[in-house]
Amino acid sequence: MPKSWTVDDMPSQQGRTMLVTGTGGLGFETALALARAGGEVILAGRDPAKGADAVRRIRNEASHASIAFEPVDLADLSSIEAMATRLKGRLDHLDVLINNAGVMTPPCARPPVTASNCSSGPIISGTSR
Repeated sequence: MPKSWTVDDMPSQQGRTMLVTGTGGLGFETALALARAGGEVILAGRDPAKGADAVRRIRNEASHASIAFEPVDLADLSSIEAMATRLKGRLDHLDVLINNAGVMTPPCARPPVTASNCSSGPIISGTSR
């Protein structure tokens, strides 16, 4: 049986800029693995306090990490556009986008402002150099 892939098999991500949505669970673990591999990681989510905590925890586990938080509400297209504008103003490229944040059965106490629905799942896109 072939060996299973682990994060230890990940090649260096130095020189790559990645945006990961979701500050907990899979988003946190993904950002941590990419930061450990040397990538410049931007962690995006709705809650600045959770974002700051996730950034602090990643820096504690990977002191060399290049990690930052960007606020965004993925249910609000104007929030997404505002984040994209901020990032475009300070980045010359974005290599990988991991759209992870989402829930399958949201309470939807408030209808999304501009999103087409309330649920989303992981979407990964990127470029190879």
